[in-house]
Amino acid sequence: MSAYTELIRNFDKVKDYVREFYIFGFKTRDSYAVKSKRTYDNEKRRIESWLSGYIHSENTGHKKMVSVKVDSSEISGNPLYRCWKSKSYTDNDITLHFLLMDILDTENGMTVSEITDRILKDYDIMFDIQIVRIKLKEYCDEGLLTACKSGKNILFMKSGKSTGEIIDKYEGIKELISFYSEEIPFGVVGSFLSDKVNHVNNIFKRKHAYMVHTLDDEILLSVINAINEKHQVVLSCIGTKSRNIYNISAVLLKVHFSVQTGRNYVVIYNLDTNRLNSVRIDSIKSIKKVGTSKKYDTYYEYYKTNKKYLWGTSFGDLRKYGQTEHIHFEVQIDEKSEYFVVQRLIREGRSGTVTKIKDGRYAFDIDLFDANEASPWIKTFIGRIVQFTTDNQELQKRFNDDIQALCDIYGG
Repeated sequence: MSAYTELIRNFDKVKDYVREFYIFGFKTRDSYAVKSKRTYDNEKRRIESWLSGYIHSENTGHKKMVSVKVDSSEISGNPLYRCWKSKSYTDNDITLHFLLMDILDTENGMTVSEITDRILKDYDIMFDIQIVRIKLKEYCDEGLLTACKSGKNILFMKSGKSTGEIIDKYEGIKELISFYSEEIPFGVVGSFLSDKVNHVNNIFKRKHAYMVHTLDDEILLSVINAINEKHQVVLSCIGTKSRNIYNISAVLLKVHFSVQTGRNYVVIYNLDTNRLNSVRIDSIKSIKKVGTSKKYDTYYEYYKTNKKYLWGTSFGDLRKYGQTEHIHFEVQIDEKSEYFVVQRLIREGRSGTVTKIKDGRYAFDIDLFDANEASPWIKTFIGRIVQFTTDNQELQKRFNDDIQALCDIYGG
């Protein structure tokens, strides 16, 4: 039986386990259906070691339910970044790391054969030359080392200045890193840089921070790379409700970030259905590149043409694809003291238009693929709305029912 370890090799497992506790939360030993109860104990222990101080538990009957509880306004750094900083390694990994750093610290450049021989000579440790070559290439990819060609040989050497030297050179750069380290996406990069120079953020705090989405950064980076390279891909996704795995052949076009929920979406051209739709980043398990899409620019222009009909990321009912739904509502305001309402309509109304009907009365009109997405925003004007109509009969009925319910409760 393998012993428990705090470190983990596969980050996909980290995402799944932390989401179970952080997003869904309140898992008991019996309700955690992944593998065995021993797995539950191990993963709970691992998360508690990373997120000590943020674990919340409560008893329901004889069962203990566990979740992660964080108030973003009370902390200066995202505790979930610790998940990125926990990775397993073998004895050879760590030994070879320090040997390479020591040998290349005093040399201008060495070939892989020279490095392997030097390790054997100075430390009496024999490494296969192929293992050393792989490790050197990995460190070159990560920026720890550089490689240059000298004749027929490739020489490896340490990179130039260290991160600490660069950061210390510029005044205020630590504060800049502190600010962006709490931004989504890729704020974890700032956290790593701060760790390098032992800097702690004691200036910035976020009232509303969508911390959990840092778990999507690895997939998001692959998404952005596929967009930049105009690749056709196969997305392996997991259903948010069914939890079933399914694949989508697609061309990735644009990443959309929700400022209301912090959730990330990628707009795609679905090659299986020949239509635009969006996929939640946190539902993507993996991305496989197929090749460059010859029609990428055509698909992107198609997206740009249809973007004006998006309120959020929904392209509407599959059965009504391409059809838009019209929304019209009118507000009554006091021109002198409530003109800020009109300014809100203009500022927040996206592709909608604002028309003055008469003094104190303004109309807002917009065409959308999915009128339901605008409903929460429209309801913020209740109390001033004097007329509301839409082609979406379901939304029309819900709005009318909500207003009637308010009248029944409060009178009017």
